[in-house]
Amino acid sequence: MRIDTPSTILDRVDERLKELEAHVAQMDMIQQLMLRLLSIMHPLSNVLAQYGATATQEAALLQYLDELAGRLHSLERRQQPSLEEFQARLDEILPALRHDLEFLRLVIDTLRVERTAYRELHDYMIEQNWVGRIASRS
Repeated sequence: MRIDTPSTILDRVDERLKELEAHVAQMDMIQQLMLRLLSIMHPLSNVLAQYGATATQEAALLQYLDELAGRLHSLERRQQPSLEEFQARLDEILPALRHDLEFLRLVIDTLRVERTAYRELHDYMIEQNWVGRIASRS
């Protein structure tokens, strides 16, 4: 029967921890690559097309999202995006989808795999619990 010394155990733990850290780093790299590849496919455009949005509506939504992404880092609290404003603007741009909470959630989810500025917007929406607040309305 072999009894490990405390230093042997610590060495094995350190080795295993290094392996796990390397594996996590590799998975992170793969995830970032997948996000870049997905963004090339314009997933938001595909979602909008599935829901019957016109090219004009898509352009208006993209312009609005660009504006929102630009306002993310505003120091003025009233300039920061709000869920209520977002929903009202989407209802204005896409009136046929007014009050479609599933569509609203899908747009927010899709921002995660869109271009970098929209990923930051998605992160902000998640931090502000927009999806949870939408779910509580249904």
